Amino acid sequence: MLGSLRNSAFSTMAAWQAPRFTTHTPVPQGPHVVGCVDIMMGRCKDGTLMRLYYPCKVSNLQAQAHNWTPWFLGDEYTRGLASFIAPSIPSLFSMLFNWKMRNVATPAVWEAGLMKTRKWPVVVFSHGLSANRSIYSTVCSELASHGFVVAAVEHRDSSACASFVLNEDGKRDYILFKTLPPDVKEYELRNQQIKVRVEESIRALDTLHKLNEGQAKNELPSSFDLQQLCDALDLSHPVMSGHSFGGVTAITTLATDKRFKIGVSLDPWMFPIKDQVTEVCGNVSQPLICISTEAFQSDANLQAMSSLPADSTTFVTIKGTVHQNQCDTPFLVGNIGRAFVGVYSPLDAHTAMDINNRLMLNFIAKHLGENGASLNTYVPYLEAQQQNMVSGLYGKGKAMLGWDTDGQTQLYLECKTFLSDWKDLTPKGLYGARPDSFPSKL
Repeated sequence: MLGSLRNSAFSTMAAWQAPRFTTHTPVPQGPHVVGCVDIMMGRCKDGTLMRLYYPCKVSNLQAQAHNWTPWFLGDEYTRGLASFIAPSIPSLFSMLFNWKMRNVATPAVWEAGLMKTRKWPVVVFSHGLSANRSIYSTVCSELASHGFVVAAVEHRDSSACASFVLNEDGKRDYILFKTLPPDVKEYELRNQQIKVRVEESIRALDTLHKLNEGQAKNELPSSFDLQQLCDALDLSHPVMSGHSFGGVTAITTLATDKRFKIGVSLDPWMFPIKDQVTEVCGNVSQPLICISTEAFQSDANLQAMSSLPADSTTFVTIKGTVHQNQCDTPFLVGNIGRAFVGVYSPLDAHTAMDINNRLMLNFIAKHLGENGASLNTYVPYLEAQQQNMVSGLYGKGKAMLGWDTDGQTQLYLECKTFLSDWKDLTPKGLYGARPDSFPSKL
């Protein structure tokens, strides 16, 4: 048991009684203890809702375990997730999920004071389909522990499992995950949503500028003084990143807003821009790394990714991994749960996440120049993990939502390839993949 939360830590959480933490997501490995706060700029959909991860003043993370951030966001989020993952048994799924996740903590100190020893570079992170601002806490807190301020956007285009706006009375009006209507094609919905997602990602960067200028107001109840962020951010090289639907959101945002100088796309799901893929990818001029999982990437998606500029894009696939190895899920559901929801991977989940995060950090540090000189570079670690990486476009995915399923949302996006026939799969080795070579552009 890690202890009970203070009442203040729930100021922006759903109104449920404070639990005692029984488990937590992986502890960040960087030199800084991480703080966390939710920020809403504007009360309507045209505003911004994001979870901010940042280096904080706390020196002993374990001593503040009772103030760690609750991972669980509320019953509304569970209902939205159930409608996507388990539409035939939503009540059972919700009961099990709530039972398992209510007492999970993120090892980031809730509303801790910002460390102001330097100006921190910034990252905007876009979540995947049916995800939220909390479910990538391992990735986001790891970046923050290495000296970044990370803005994890919660999209309000109905692609998140849930989100909310505030009404005139200051109460929450929830926006739930939108399932595909019978008369709407998958592409029509996702292409509409990605346009909103790009706008929201750009507004997140605008919000970071306002925070840095001391002109922001948090619409959520909070004891965190936003003036701490005034003149504390280095906005010279913003990073745009995301996973899955968020991965292609990152790519499209890079093509749209050149204020973003570096891109990190985790397992991008290219289907939402399939009819504009040449145009969008051709407009990405910033250095970009695409880090993929082996079981997710299918032929059609890899073909779309091949439209990205070869001279400025690095492609790496982590072998023995599934789509959800890049989010928190594998650390929370246990062995039986990993098999049930399709997140089992032959490669250990912690190793997969370590490789993923160190690829991200090393790539970002390289392109930050002098501003990244103080960051850890993980080249020796990555060289030691060569056997678990493939350089180039590569994947073993057999089916992917949109590309291969004629718009049937019932197909679970997270491929379950490794559950049934891991040993029988033949590597495709597509588009110049070199299974034994270390990525040269890291």
